[in-house]
Amino acid sequence: MRTLLALTLVAAVVGLSTAADDKKDPTTGKWVVELVTRDGKAVDALKGAVREHADGKYTLTPASGSKAAPTSGTYVLDLSKNPATIDMVVKGGTYDGKTLHGIAKLEGDTLTVAFGEPGKERPTKFESTAGSGVVVAVHKKVK
Repeated sequence: MRTLLALTLVAAVVGLSTAADDKKDPTTGKWVVELVTRDGKAVDALKGAVREHADGKYTLTPASGSKAAPTSGTYVLDLSKNPATIDMVVKGGTYDGKTLHGIAKLEGDTLTVAFGEPGKERPTKFESTAGSGVVVAVHKKVK
């Protein structure tokens, strides 16, 4: 019984540390924001921003000339779910101090993240419609 409990605890810890293990985190690296949609409308302020993931931390640096604020934070990616889930704790910008619950998918060199704004549920689809409180961001991998 102790062995089973110990294995369960180890499995839980390993599952939570996915974002910190670059070998298991396919989002590690630099990404350029191609498109952001909030409540069904394009948000041009973030187009061209660079998002960087490493060791469970991220930064988002707006493109030169953008009025968007740079942000950073931490994230936890759970690849065992379908779609994968991502929870981000934000520092700076519109969502400063908030936890954003989202989903993520990686198709080739395209990373798509959809998250509910604070107070909204985790989305189940990669779409943002009017009044949904969902933000969808599409990124391309920097090579």
